[in-house]
Amino acid sequence: KNFETYIKTKFFRFLALLKKNTQNAARGVYEFVPLQDFSHPWTDEMLYKKYNLTEDEIAFIESMIRPME
Repeated sequence: KNFETYIKTKFFRFLALLKKNTQNAARGVYEFVPLQDFSHPWTDEMLYKKYNLTEDEIAFIESMIRPME
């Protein structure tokens, strides 16, 4: 369940998008996606803080990735 919260974040989906140029999701697509501690759920806010993203970087990710429902 905690892994699911991670893959639904804009952070995760943005990093996968950087390598994904087709509908296929081969192993290499996840090259830039860091592994996390899955003992708790993740949110974008937690990840932005963990990786010290700037306001501009956060705004760019937010503008590129639609929220999941």
